[in-house]
Amino acid sequence: MRFKFLKSAAGRFLSLLALSAPGFAFAQAAVSSNITWHTDLTFYGDNTEFFEPYRIRETILGQQFKTFLKVDAGADTAFWAGLFADHRAAQQTGFSVLPILSFVYHTSTSEGILGTLETVNRHGLIEPMEVTTLELTRPIEYGLQWIQKDNFIRLDSFLDWQQLLAPGQSELFDYGGSAILPLLGDVALEGQLHGYHSGGAQFNVPVWNNLAAGLGIKLQAEPETLGKNFLEVYGLTSKTTNLAGYPGPAQGYGLYVKGSFSPDNAWEFFGIYWMGRDYYSKEGDSNYDSVGTDGVYYQSTRSYEELGVRRNVAIEGDARFDFEFRSHWIDGSWANSLRLLATVPFDVPVHLEPTAAKAD
Repeated sequence: MRFKFLKSAAGRFLSLLALSAPGFAFAQAAVSSNITWHTDLTFYGDNTEFFEPYRIRETILGQQFKTFLKVDAGADTAFWAGLFADHRAAQQTGFSVLPILSFVYHTSTSEGILGTLETVNRHGLIEPMEVTTLELTRPIEYGLQWIQKDNFIRLDSFLDWQQLLAPGQSELFDYGGSAILPLLGDVALEGQLHGYHSGGAQFNVPVWNNLAAGLGIKLQAEPETLGKNFLEVYGLTSKTTNLAGYPGPAQGYGLYVKGSFSPDNAWEFFGIYWMGRDYYSKEGDSNYDSVGTDGVYYQSTRSYEELGVRRNVAIEGDARFDFEFRSHWIDGSWANSLRLLATVPFDVPVHLEPTAAKAD
């Protein structure tokens, strides 16, 4: 009963759309296709107690609401249409609203997206590539994406256009992705790439680029399950060009090692070891960088370690609660961070009465 009004409203909305767009051939084909109203509710809190020069202390608190219609336009095509809202911090009365609009081409093993992207787990990128708080602060991205999941490779590649070029305004976009290529048994070859571009020569806006890439080996028990038991080792490199005032060498390197152990489906214990030299990724976790938050402080050789525990449990239905506590050793200094996350996803099938196509 609680979804009756939502289903009725969706039905009326799509019926009106069908009647108003006969040229799109929606009246007969789309009304009889598969339609789902998908909604995600997210309640989050993330607190970091950092006082070193690399990453600042930060508290992120808020609630997010994402709702959109998933409509199969054909056997291999679909579109999404809806809204995303983010209310940040308890004392703020305002909130941001963004559209969700995507054209999707899909098969049993692949998915191509034009419009609003899938941003699950930061496209699979590790922390030195993209900081984990982007999962909360930038869950909506726009651009192009290709996802491949078959017996040969698991791939998430994307282009996220953040800002368009205009007089006095730089164009901003990032791109890249992650790939896993199974080799033998539980061993897989991994590759990661993340690029960031800023500038616009057309309007004499300074152009600069940052690129980070890595190649690694992953040993993972039961890769088709939750995948919490694994050991991965990455060699990374970065290059920053034409950034005014950049204090270090253009080229950097790093060694990233992460292990995770889960005795059950709820508890997870993990650790990270990092050793870097002149490494810098614009959207990565700054604890891995040689550049300080002020863009001036620079330490060529870096060391960073992290230990954490995570508890992820199903509450009721598809609702889940995630608790995570992490200890950080940043060049010998100790810090801690905490994350609380509750997610409530649900789908509502939308059934519309088929309408007879009118003769021309």
